[in-house]
Amino acid sequence: MSRVLHNFDKHIYEMYQKPVHGNGTLKLESLGDISLGNEYDVQRLLYSLLRPIFPEARVEVPTDGGYKGYRFDIFIDSYETVIEVKCTRPNMSERKLTEEIGSDAYHYPKKHIYFFIYDKAKIITNVDAFCKNYNRTHDSKQIHTIVIQPIKII
Repeated sequence: MSRVLHNFDKHIYEMYQKPVHGNGTLKLESLGDISLGNEYDVQRLLYSLLRPIFPEARVEVPTDGGYKGYRFDIFIDSYETVIEVKCTRPNMSERKLTEEIGSDAYHYPKKHIYFFIYDKAKIITNVDAFCKNYNRTHDSKQIHTIVIQPIKII
């Protein structure tokens, strides 16, 4: 699981940015039309990578939180794992992102919680410190945080 999440950006590069073989029918121009505009796009692409490895994975799974319901972005029941996908945007602050993570970590009742943050707007100023702070065990939950800040070399 962790390996797929940590290498998400490698998939993006290999599939959508790396020059294609001249004899192939896929063309870089048409692949370039695909972009990750928001959280739903990131979730869809991530799910498509995880599903062959974890066939029982499901998306947008509703759950009853007692007082108020919520949805797991990606849920793998047999591993007691939730993946919460975040995609930053220019009007989102780092503080708002940390508040969302804190709330989700508290409310999600599963053993493993992964926060997969596609920091498109690059609002996280120190990725290493951010991940270190949000990788922890809390109330018998293993909380993992992966941040991908996209780069474009061209």
